[in-house]
Amino acid sequence: MDSIQVGLFFIVSYLLSRVFVTLKIPELVLYYLFEKKHVSIQKLTYILILGSALLSSVIANVITVLTLMPLVVLLQNEFDTSGKNKLKINTLFLLSVIWGANIGGIGMVTGTTTNGILVGLYEVFKVPLGMDITFFSWMVWGIPLVIVLSTVGWCILMLMFRPGRLVNTHDFATRLESYNISRKMQKTGLTLAAIFIIVASLLSLCMNLFKQHRLWVLIVTILWLGLYIYLILIREWQTGQNSTQKILLFKDTLHEIPKRGLFWISIGILITVLFWYLKLHKHAGIMLRDLFTQHSNVFSFYLLLAVIATFSSELFSNSGVQVTMFLVLFPMLKHNPYLTWDGMLVITLCSSCAFMTPISTPSNGLGYGSSLKISLKHMFCAGFLMNIASAFTISIWVHYIVPRIIDYNAIMKIIIPIIRFSSKIVIPAKAGILSLLAQQ
Repeated sequence: MDSIQVGLFFIVSYLLSRVFVTLKIPELVLYYLFEKKHVSIQKLTYILILGSALLSSVIANVITVLTLMPLVVLLQNEFDTSGKNKLKINTLFLLSVIWGANIGGIGMVTGTTTNGILVGLYEVFKVPLGMDITFFSWMVWGIPLVIVLSTVGWCILMLMFRPGRLVNTHDFATRLESYNISRKMQKTGLTLAAIFIIVASLLSLCMNLFKQHRLWVLIVTILWLGLYIYLILIREWQTGQNSTQKILLFKDTLHEIPKRGLFWISIGILITVLFWYLKLHKHAGIMLRDLFTQHSNVFSFYLLLAVIATFSSELFSNSGVQVTMFLVLFPMLKHNPYLTWDGMLVITLCSSCAFMTPISTPSNGLGYGSSLKISLKHMFCAGFLMNIASAFTISIWVHYIVPRIIDYNAIMKIIIPIIRFSSKIVIPAKAGILSLLAQQ
């Protein structure tokens, strides 16, 4: 059911990305940033990576990339530079968006399929403490982690590319107000986009929270998306006193399909299928088991898990890496009971954070294939540093931060009923005393 829902969201989000291109929403955003706010290239990069990450926390990362790529391509086209500097600036803008999209998936429990697999295994195997992970508690530690990783990624991009030396925002060449698009239509498009993000997030949440009613949630999703498609493709909107216009024409739906992006995603899927067909995951499992048994220090063990999960996801499906490493980890739980929910969480988070290659994640493949020419050398080098930094950050976060937040929620589960019970006694007693005083 949830995969059908995600597929439907993907179709509508693709239409929404075409709406953005047709209504010149990227130009409107850049006009606001450069002409109104006068942001520097450094601030723009941070806005891109953090905005992409936060957006990807509530909608699928591939959908986030589809939505933001028109903005990236516009930036790549319009910054006036050439040669190696052009390749580097193109790469900087692309990495800002796809890194953010990869990071954002770990911000909420509904962010990626690997999060859902983890929670399902927690329930099946009744993993201690992992059972206390809820949508709210995950978000409490997940969103701050997303912000931290986005900031770390931005620092790496600044060190690698030094964008202040590449280009000056005063040289931005686009005449951003030269297009003939109704501002009223642009506002309508942005409003519909906001509605889609909010409602899609709520429906995705309902699909995970109300598992016994998933069919009804899916039916509501289909009906709502049908109405949404009607608003985009069929309904005519007022643009002036005597003129109306559709937001998106049917001929525009096939405009600029990211064929190269779909090709790189297919390559990644093909490698994963070949990996499982040759049963290489079994050999990898044996090697990992021999490697893990030599570690006694908990944090170093988590860091090893993180590094292996991150770099393995560069070549293979993140869910495939996750399941393979879980199969290795489960037998060790009998001898090391402290390696339970947190080791599994490290694997899950790091398997979604791969930044080096175009085939490592669907976001990377789609972004790379939809972008202008970029520097693969800089993508590899920056991605390698980000892989190491994210593995280290996630290991620290899971080992030191997440347990305290989960324990806090467990404590609150005890305190809140006590407060409610006390209020049932104290409030009536207080009201009785006040009434007696009033009578006197």
